[in-house]
Amino acid sequence: MAGLHSSLGSAATPPAGVSPSLYRTYRASTQFISPDGRTVRFDAVPAAGPAGSRAAIDAIPALRTAVTEVATGVAATGSGVAGLDATAYDIYTASTSDLARLVPIVLLVIALLLAVLLRSLIAPLYLIVTVGLSYLAALGFATIVFVHYGDGEGLNFIIPILLFIFAMALGEDYNILLMARVREEAHTHPLREALTRAIGRTGGTITAAGLILAGTFAVLAIAGNNTQARQLSFTIAFAVILDTFFVRTLLVPADAVLLGRYNWWPSALSRIPAGHRPTATPDPTPRPRQQVSHDPSSTTPATRFQPAPVA
Repeated sequence: MAGLHSSLGSAATPPAGVSPSLYRTYRASTQFISPDGRTVRFDAVPAAGPAGSRAAIDAIPALRTAVTEVATGVAATGSGVAGLDATAYDIYTASTSDLARLVPIVLLVIALLLAVLLRSLIAPLYLIVTVGLSYLAALGFATIVFVHYGDGEGLNFIIPILLFIFAMALGEDYNILLMARVREEAHTHPLREALTRAIGRTGGTITAAGLILAGTFAVLAIAGNNTQARQLSFTIAFAVILDTFFVRTLLVPADAVLLGRYNWWPSALSRIPAGHRPTATPDPTPRPRQQVSHDPSSTTPATRFQPAPVA
């Protein structure tokens, strides 16, 4: 092919002495062999399944192994497998590898921030675990909906990593809002009462924020014009609802009650007995000042009250 290319060239019309049909065949075949004759391309249809299917994508590693063996047998300088299936496999592998590296780093940073905020080494552990369970539950539910009942080939490769980012960011935001209030209330109330008061004070804010965010993603899931947008929006909306009404309302308070004062270990708050009610803080309301005056005609001192000025 390299010799033919050098003699026949790449003109649109065949040179003298070459029939048009033969020249068209030659021109069509040049797309498989480079002009220098050192690079060859083979087009193949995977036997594992139709192009773009999950079976075809999963067959890429075996296909690459086979091509490498053939290339080695013919002493080729290099080899490779390209195409949409190979690209999809590479993207899936890269995203999975990135997720495996990202998760430990994110969890460690969040744990350090929670430990500093709550002055505790115990509370960050179950706060992170509860968000992780919420993430796995949302991912599993999306698989049931879109793969088992939706007859899909699988979830989009971007969903696990984006769902993890959203779940951790929103879940820990709600954790900070709730547990910071619980710690504040625990200084003046027993833990159970502190949890009740904290949920009462922050529950409305967390619920409203969760409903607004979940509703926004639900609208995107309904109006989305492609499978990727619908899968991503539905999964994040479900994760937000789960975190708002189950994790933050039931799971985290239940863990805190079971652990009791050990929530705050090793801070000084952990050494207060669980049922102990700290001394109430003084009443900041100003009291009236008492003024005593003497009546010259009486031997009994008279008492007169004068209201204190309002600051």
